[in-house]
Amino acid sequence: MDSRRELIGMVTSVDLKEGRVRLKEDSESICTLSCRADTHIHGEEETLALDGLRAGDIIKSECVIAADGKLFASKIVLLRPAWRMLESPEV
Repeated sequence: MDSRRELIGMVTSVDLKEGRVRLKEDSESICTLSCRADTHIHGEEETLALDGLRAGDIIKSECVIAADGKLFASKIVLLRPAWRMLESPEV
């Protein structure tokens, strides 16, 4: 039986060949999201392809947890792109 989970965190890497996104939820929790052709990725103003995500981006993902424990992203929303943090005057 599949169950659902929502994750929020920072992208640490994107593997385009394998269709995977590594996500750091907090200081101790890192997980891998598998993306499929039907994974919807929403940017700030437009739909993105997987190659539109970058390390450092903050995302929210709706995932299905398969019986074997793998996380399959059904929807990814870009909450804050990495470049926005770099342009912040506080940094």
